Amino acid sequence: MCLAYPGRVTKVAPDGVTVSTEGRARRASALLHPEVRPGDWVLVAAGTIVRRLDAAEAEAIRHALATAIDRTTEREGITHGNP
Repeated sequence: MCLAYPGRVTKVAPDGVTVSTEGRARRASALLHPEVRPGDWVLVAAGTIVRRLDAAEAEAIRHALATAIDRTTEREGITHGNP
């Protein structure tokens, strides 16, 4: 399953950008949004920036994803860090 996730652009290079999300740096294509700059909030899906976001949208998506993950782990009886 592939999820779209919000992140903040930290670096722009000719071959793509680096996006920071949840403390991780990930590479993404800016082919659809070549105007992005460091500090911009973006939505990444399948390794491609699919939309620019404002800070409030990014936070709302981050919160919704965290809530969904928490509910799933509770339902499935999964504990973080323990097999």
